[in-house]
Amino acid sequence: MEKTYDPQQIEARWYAEWERANHFAPKQSADAPAYCIMLPPPNVTGSLHMGHAFQDTIMDALIRYHRMRGDQTLWQPGTDHAGIATQMVVERQLAARGQTRHDLGRDAFIDKVWEWKGESGGTITRQMRRLGASPDWSRERFTMDEGLSDAVKEVFVRLYDDGLIYRGKRLVNWDPVLHTAVSDLEVISEEEQGHLWQLRYPLTDGSGQLIVATTRPETMLGDTAVAVNPEDERYKHLIGKTLTLPLVGREIPVIGDEYVDMAFGTGCVKITPAHDFNDYA
Repeated sequence: MEKTYDPQQIEARWYAEWERANHFAPKQSADAPAYCIMLPPPNVTGSLHMGHAFQDTIMDALIRYHRMRGDQTLWQPGTDHAGIATQMVVERQLAARGQTRHDLGRDAFIDKVWEWKGESGGTITRQMRRLGASPDWSRERFTMDEGLSDAVKEVFVRLYDDGLIYRGKRLVNWDPVLHTAVSDLEVISEEEQGHLWQLRYPLTDGSGQLIVATTRPETMLGDTAVAVNPEDERYKHLIGKTLTLPLVGREIPVIGDEYVDMAFGTGCVKITPAHDFNDYA
């Protein structure tokens, strides 16, 4: 016996034997209760991190516990297509060769994406095997599999027909390079030193003006109102009146909102729903 434990020689060999013997598949028994965990699908082009190791360990412990109890136990594995992340990787590869996806065309570019999936898609599943996780690999799925796509469409149609979901309008994070909306989780926000610009908004009745301090003067054309704090003695008498939007000549109301910080800038805040999540309603 070796003096030190060598996991490379032992674990990989025995794991392959377990998988070959189909030990991770659910045992069919009409009398045994069923127990199933769906693996939250990791990105097909990614690799495991500490969060994966943590959650996979917990799921594996639960699966092995129920398996030893004799339950019909299934740990369903799969990977997520991670469309935006995958597209970015492939586009960078093309850029290194002086090409863009538009040079290839839609069909050829999709073929390139599938090629990349084939090259890098097995990283996470290999790592899970190396950890000793015991999902039923014979049932492994991919979120772009035809059957899964059909199931997703079926569920969304049912939810829509039952009035449980709806399609509405809201602001999104737009990627000007990929030309797609991206999740808040995929946006990296950075603070930077800005500058306050002061814009004069004349009252429509000609009785005066409001000066609004803003870091985004270029969004003025989309203003729909100017908000003041209803407790602000300087402006509360103006609530309900209208202003004439400079350059455009459109009338916009003065509204009261406790959200406005009376001590910041001039105490007047321009409301621009097309450019600010806080303003969109």
